[in-house]
Amino acid sequence: MKNAKSTNNQNNLLYICGGIDDGYGYQSNCYQYNQRTGVWLTIKSMSTVRANYGLVSYENQLYAIGGLIDTKTLNTVEKYNQQTNQWQSVASLKITSGFTGTAVLNDTIYVCGGFNDIDNYLNVCEYYSANIMDKWFTTTTHMLTNRSALELVAHSSSSSTGDGGYLYAIGGANDTGAQNIMERYDPVAKQWQPMANMQSSRYYFGSASFLGKIYVCGGLGSSDAGKTCESYEPKTNQWTPIASMNHQRYQFKLIVFNDILYAMGGGYPATDTIEIYDQVVNEWYNLMHLPVKLIGLGAAVITT
Repeated sequence: MKNAKSTNNQNNLLYICGGIDDGYGYQSNCYQYNQRTGVWLTIKSMSTVRANYGLVSYENQLYAIGGLIDTKTLNTVEKYNQQTNQWQSVASLKITSGFTGTAVLNDTIYVCGGFNDIDNYLNVCEYYSANIMDKWFTTTTHMLTNRSALELVAHSSSSSTGDGGYLYAIGGANDTGAQNIMERYDPVAKQWQPMANMQSSRYYFGSASFLGKIYVCGGLGSSDAGKTCESYEPKTNQWTPIASMNHQRYQFKLIVFNDILYAMGGGYPATDTIEIYDQVVNEWYNLMHLPVKLIGLGAAVITT
C-alpha cells in the first residue's frame, strides 16, 4: 500500500456483526478488530440473528437496528456496551424494515427507506436520540422516492461553512428497478431535496463519507456496478468515477477506519476479503481478511 497512512488514534476499534455466512446461515456473531494488535476477537453475540440491517456507533456503543431473518423483517433494536461486553434491548422501531439506510448525524440515529411485508418499498424515516428518550420518532417529511437497499450517508462540511450537516439518501431499488437518484435531507429545515444522480444505478452497494466527499462502490444494478466506484463532491454537486475495487461486491460494507477507506465482505459469492483505497494514487489494495465469509453484515467503528 502506498501513501494511505492512518493518522488518527490507532486504538479505535472496528466491529462487524451478523450477516449471512457462505453456508447461507443467518448470524448473530460479533467480532472486534484492533489495528495495533492486528487481531480479530470474538465478542458477545447479538441477542437476535439478523442480516441487511443497520449497525452504527452512537455514544460509544453499538446499535443494531432492524434487518432480516430469512424473509421476516424486524423492528427490534439492541445496543452493545463494550465495557461490559453485553447487549441490551432498547426501544423498537415503529415499523419493521430491512435493507434500510442508517446513519448518525448530530447525535441522532436515522433509519430511512427499506421494505417490509406490509408497505413494500418504504420512504419513511425514523430517528432516535437517547438524549431525548428511549423512543423512535418519525420525521415530518418523507423521502421523495420509496426504495429499498439504499445507502444513507451523514456528511458535514467544514466548520467554516456553519452548516450542521445533511443526510444523503443514495440509490437503492423499487418496483421500477435499480436507482441512481440521490436526495439530501436538511434536519433543520426538515426538507428533502433532489441532488445530482450517480453515474451508475446501484443497490446492495456500500457508501461512506471520507475526506470531504461521499464515496459509493459496488452493488447490483448497472452492468458494471459490482466493482466500480464513484465519489461525490458536495461543493459542486458532481459525481466522478474513481478506481474500481479488485473484487466484485454486493451486500458488503464500505467504512472509514483510522483515516482509511475499507471495503469488507460481500457477495460474488460471500467473501472474507478486505481491500483499502489509497486516494493519493487512486488505487485499491488487498489487505487482510474478515474472520468469516459474510454478506449482509453490519460494521461500525467506536473511537477511543
